[in-house]
Amino acid sequence: MPVISVDWWKGNDRAQRQELVSELTACVSRIAGCPEEAVTVIVRDVDPGHWGKGGVLADALQAAAAPPAPNDTGGQQ
Repeated sequence: MPVISVDWWKGNDRAQRQELVSELTACVSRIAGCPEEAVTVIVRDVDPGHWGKGGVLADALQAAAAPPAPNDTGGQQ
């Protein structure tokens, strides 16, 4: 029966994984017309340093997109 694989960045907690598994299972069960017990969901937490997008590792993209720290004056004094 249906097997769903989800790769997402590390950092989501158990409650978020449970919600994801529950929602995907319900949706696939409804669409495929199979019992929820027949649906398998595999969740893989991937470190952003092991995930590339557009030729750049995702941890570098995260660092570039991060807002400056509250005490950061942007190099100005």
